[in-house]
Amino acid sequence: HIEVAFNLDDGVEFFGGTVDVKYVSVLFVGDDAIDTDQGYQGRIQYAFVMLGQGSNHGAEMDGPNTSGSNIAKRSFPQLYNALFVGDLDNDPNSVSSDDQLPAVLRLREGTGGEFGNLVVVNIGSQGIFQDRCQDESRATGSSPPATGSPDYLWISENTLFSGTSGVNVFETGTCGQVYTTDYGISASDNDFLILLPTSSDENIPFLDPRPTPGGIAFDSVDTVPSDGFFDSVSFKGAFGSDLWLEGLSLLEDTLRIPRSIDSATATIASGEITSDTTWTADSPVLLTQQVFVTAGVTLTIEPGTTIYGYGRTYGPPGQGLMGAPALVVEQNAMVNAAGTRNSPILFTSAVAEKNLPREGLWGGLIILGNAPVFGGTTTIEGLTTGGSYGGNDEDDSSGVLQYVRVWYGGSVIGQDNEINGITFGGVGRGTLVDFIEVAFNLDDGVEFFGGTVDAKHVSVLFAGDDGVDTDQGYQGRLQYVFVVLGENSNHGAEMDGPNNDDEDVPLRSFPQMYNAVFIGHINNDPNPASSDDTEAAVMRLREGTGGLFGNIIITNVGTAGVLHSRCGGEEFTDDLTAVTSSNFLFWSPNNIIDAPSPAQQFTRDSSCEGKTTLTSRNVDPQLSLIVDAPDPVDSFFVPLPLPGSPALELVDSSPDGGDFFDEVDYVGGFGADDNWLVGLSYLDDNARTAEAIDGLVASSDITTNTTWTNDQPVLLVSQVFVKAPAVLTIEQGTTILAYADDGTGKAPSLIIEQGAQIMALGTASAPITFTSAVSEDNLPGRGLWGGLIILGRAPINSGGTDTIEGLSAGGIYGGNDPDDSSGVLQYVRVWYGGSVIGADNEINGIT
Repeated sequence: HIEVAFNLDDGVEFFGGTVDVKYVSVLFVGDDAIDTDQGYQGRIQYAFVMLGQGSNHGAEMDGPNTSGSNIAKRSFPQLYNALFVGDLDNDPNSVSSDDQLPAVLRLREGTGGEFGNLVVVNIGSQGIFQDRCQDESRATGSSPPATGSPDYLWISENTLFSGTSGVNVFETGTCGQVYTTDYGISASDNDFLILLPTSSDENIPFLDPRPTPGGIAFDSVDTVPSDGFFDSVSFKGAFGSDLWLEGLSLLEDTLRIPRSIDSATATIASGEITSDTTWTADSPVLLTQQVFVTAGVTLTIEPGTTIYGYGRTYGPPGQGLMGAPALVVEQNAMVNAAGTRNSPILFTSAVAEKNLPREGLWGGLIILGNAPVFGGTTTIEGLTTGGSYGGNDEDDSSGVLQYVRVWYGGSVIGQDNEINGITFGGVGRGTLVDFIEVAFNLDDGVEFFGGTVDAKHVSVLFAGDDGVDTDQGYQGRLQYVFVVLGENSNHGAEMDGPNNDDEDVPLRSFPQMYNAVFIGHINNDPNPASSDDTEAAVMRLREGTGGLFGNIIITNVGTAGVLHSRCGGEEFTDDLTAVTSSNFLFWSPNNIIDAPSPAQQFTRDSSCEGKTTLTSRNVDPQLSLIVDAPDPVDSFFVPLPLPGSPALELVDSSPDGGDFFDEVDYVGGFGADDNWLVGLSYLDDNARTAEAIDGLVASSDITTNTTWTNDQPVLLVSQVFVKAPAVLTIEQGTTILAYADDGTGKAPSLIIEQGAQIMALGTASAPITFTSAVSEDNLPGRGLWGGLIILGRAPINSGGTDTIEGLSAGGIYGGNDPDDSSGVLQYVRVWYGGSVIGADNEINGIT
């Protein structure tokens, strides 16, 4: 496994010798990629070469340039299983070469050798150019001569060529015509490879050079020498189903290849789906291009299926970049994606895990229906072709989305032409949408362009633009919404109307949103890749949108909680009983906006002056764990209300009598007993949220004698210090469940200080357990919380006192009392802890 990339001269050169090599990658060098000379007689298997416009040759194989049979050291490379990728615009411009004739491979000076299972693509002039032959014999056919090495050159007749010139092998000078220009097997394009544009160059944004399962690269495969070095293979080219560039290549580090997903068991998805199709959980789906489910067709996606979106890449020569790979469900088509809590469906990026999380790596999921849209039928953004949506069927159904996650997408096609994580264009209320998540999308998370579709349990994490966006007359209902903003995210929600000043707009946007929690970023500085509005606010209501907004929580307000602008003829109200028209926006005064000052709860521009002043409660909602500056890698979130939270008071009733909305007893997106992110969210998959736990919350110092009883679990949400002379008694059979973080970077732990005591008397039948609060699917796992720390007054080797590791404050231990007692530990288990605070500063299980 070796690679040379962007070298000014040759990539790998062999001056004589017998060294053998497997897995060689050479990318975009200035001269020749692989060069053999001076009698090299080694073996090479699995070679991958890509040429740039100014590269010389993919291989230059030189002999001794002298005549005479059985010369002492004729070059005799044995090369099997190689893929050479040319450049159609190749114009060699090497800084140091005696030969700049354009060809992908160059054989000369009497070299011998064996060349089998080769694939040569993107040929601009010649595939193989041979001249300066000496007295070596040259063999054709599907197997090399049985005798005579090193004095023969054999190129397999099964070599696979593809390009624009039609010249596979060009022979000149003393070589004569042995192979002929149409030698080997010619292909008209590269469709026998998973993704390798014919227009490739050194700036190619994405490729997958493995052979398409069942394609011609698996036909007429040459038998490799049975000498103990060469592996027996069933394919031509450098790759089978394994992409061995993973962990090796510059292409991986620059996000230009997928991870090595076994292509032999994968479903390769591109183009149109024109008949009912099922994607199964046992076959990963490689989404290499935009895939369109056409009218009358149902695409079924089984629970547990993973769809890997490829990056945007080149189209045919002269056509520039293709659209970003995306799944598009067209009008009158259906998607049946019914995942479950235990087996969700995941759309994700195909790049290596080490490069994640990251935004904009592929397209997204686009669903187009026949429900009403302001202005009539129109075309969705983000596609380079097609995409019509809108009609007059409010009850139109595009299928089912349940437990569907869409991560790392949002590729931008151009200004105001981008792909959202999930796009609903004119989708009707006959479509079932429940438990969906978009994470790390470069553009909006979930956008509704018109339509009437309803959705429950919607999570959007760290979108580059807006979390939830409604526009073009959207008339649907949303309940249980959770949005987390990053530092450079735009808005948690952007609700747009038709931007019309008329009071009676034919189709004013009227989203109804109840039970949502928007987690802002206290240092929010919007910097979206594509937006017409970057004015900071957690929610943005504009362009005359109407709607109902109840049971909403907004936290971490850095600039504004709700920003109103470009108002139209809509009426503002905080009292549904006082509404006098159908064109109104209701904002409940029971909503919570936790802002630094009342003035920062709402801001508005001049177009909204004169409208009713809206209000909200300006209180801390007292959620279990919300951080001020959410970090996409490290932050831990538990957005459930604590006992006594203001979110458990002044709850708005369902606005539709239970037709769609559930009646609840809390404000925000979560009740105290249901963390619906578990099983759905990126946060759960990465052990950054916890199960809903109904128990005692331990979050502050213990200064008086206290007992933790076994009739309820204890939730350890911060570092809890037992202060002298307090005694903490833990009954047998008690379970203590700890968060990973307290919201400030400290790992929750239990610390018994000097002079305090712990009486933890478990039994064999009822032990005491300290464990992690994350979901069972994340266990076992290390470092998921802190640990148990007991500090006493017995002597230590310094002769005095010291400070224990693992704590950011406090932690004195040591003294002169060898008989000091800190209490009792019997049948106590400490599992899944050990969080690292910093270098040489970590928490042991029991300290």
